[in-house]
Amino acid sequence: MEPIPVLPVELTSDIIMHKSSVIKLMAEQSQVYLTNVNKFSVDVMQHEQEMETDVLPNIALPHSKSDAVKTPFIVVAKYNQGIVWNNANKVKLVVLIGAPKNANKEHLTIIAKLAANLADDDFIEVLLNSDIQTVAEKIRGLYE
Repeated sequence: MEPIPVLPVELTSDIIMHKSSVIKLMAEQSQVYLTNVNKFSVDVMQHEQEMETDVLPNIALPHSKSDAVKTPFIVVAKYNQGIVWNNANKVKLVVLIGAPKNANKEHLTIIAKLAANLADDDFIEVLLNSDIQTVAEKIRGLYE
């Protein structure tokens, strides 16, 4: 598997009020990997409607296979006070995964590798207690 680019995104208090704003900002920061930022954002939000992605305490894993994605990528964003995600659940770390619509199982491999590491409480603690650049490096290291 090719190395997966992992991009860090800084969040500010004006963005974190809505999950859709966070996803849109993360998509905009990923535009080099996209053919259409708006389409990808809509695809991610549509997937969010189908399946809640805040499956871990403090962490959301939104993702989408989309024809707006040119190459697989990961974007990470963090807000220590928490972002309301689903059902008033707050997350501190958002890991957005994009994969091309025609990707075989690449996105599943990306998610599986990340999920395996997120089963480790120590790994989660490092992510939650690190700055966003370190979070990006730790996640990037999983795919190198």
